[in-house]
Formats: sequence, structure tokens, C-alpha cells
Amino acid sequence: MSKRLFTTQMKMLESNPNVVQLSEKAITYNPEFKVQAVKLYIDGHTPLQI
Repeated sequence: MSKRLFTTQMKMLESNPNVVQLSEKAITYNPEFKVQAVKLYIDGHTPLQI
């Protein structure tokens, strides 16, 4: 389990339309965004590009 906390990034993440739920320890993304991200990754895009 990760010990990384998202406390400093929470304001930015709250404004992201792809974020459904947010806590200091976890980010839940919109299911449609997840599918699109996987397709882009398979097509060769890097996580930073996605």
C-alpha cells in the first residue's frame, strides 16, 4: 500500500472533471476516462500524455 498522500494536489484534482471521488489516499476516476486512458496507452501514448 502506498504511503503517498495527495494533500497538496487536492485543489487541482477537485477541479478535474475525470475525478469522481477524492481523498488524501485515493483518487477514483470516471469509468469512461479509464477506458479512454487504456485505449490511448495501448496506442502508444505515455501516462504523462494521457
